[in-house]
Amino acid sequence: MSGVITNPVQLGTKAHKIYVTRLYRRSLRLAQDWYWQRVEFRQKAVQIRQLFDEGKQLDNPKHVEALLGKTELILATYYHPQPYFSPAAPGGSKWERNIPFPEELIKRGVTIFDNN
Repeated sequence: MSGVITNPVQLGTKAHKIYVTRLYRRSLRLAQDWYWQRVEFRQKAVQIRQLFDEGKQLDNPKHVEALLGKTELILATYYHPQPYFSPAAPGGSKWERNIPFPEELIKRGVTIFDNN
């Protein structure tokens, strides 16, 4: 989980947009950890989108900073102890299972059953 931004980000800057976009993506990933069935996750994703759309209307930087801090706190509070990893992703149950034998060893004449 990435760190919390301590200084306020200027509204409308590229850094602010990137920060909010990444916050939104983290929110969706956290919801996916808790609601693994597609129907339940989709309902929660729509609710999250509504909350982020409501935040678009704010113009006061102090209110925006408070809302972003509140969102970070919510994400930290509801962090899942065992987040979902795709089986083929690093850390998944199928990661690097049945790795093909290196071609450079085959070219040298080494076989899988050699114990040298």
